[in-house]
Amino acid sequence: MFLLFFPACLALLWQVIGGDELSTQLLALGILLLCVDQARMAVVDLEQVAQARQQIQDARLKRFYQATVSTIALELLGFYAATLWLGWGSLVILLSQVWFNLWAGIQLHSAEKIAIQAWGIPQRLPVLGADAIGLVLVSLWMLKIAPLGIATGLLALVSLYGAMKYALPTKPLSEVSR
Repeated sequence: MFLLFFPACLALLWQVIGGDELSTQLLALGILLLCVDQARMAVVDLEQVAQARQQIQDARLKRFYQATVSTIALELLGFYAATLWLGWGSLVILLSQVWFNLWAGIQLHSAEKIAIQAWGIPQRLPVLGADAIGLVLVSLWMLKIAPLGIATGLLALVSLYGAMKYALPTKPLSEVSR
């Protein structure tokens, strides 16, 4: 799975290093960090589904698997598009997150035995709200409305997301939403 994301990560790193504007470099850095995280989450989610299918017979797993695979495909499309058109690729990436959070319907909890918890739209509202903010900010960046401030804000949001997910986990990493 990492091999699918790796070329996009390299191309985004190239934009961070050789970008022509600071706002482009900052946005590319945020998308690069997100690319690494989503590559890892793709592996975690697919492993969890495989483990859950061995332990549980639940029709909701099929929908979750379909949501996961289609989200990974959309993310890859977005990350590769971002290597050519940073703004449009970023929009596709954020829309893939909205797609997953609207369609997944459950959350898997890892332990010795997998547990499935209903996790619908009301429970995902904070994540959907953050995605909506990201969509608005990327759109403003594309319109060149305060691009440096917008790119800095987006990088800060991605960094905060990463800090909350990895540095300050309140539950196991595998239970944190995409």
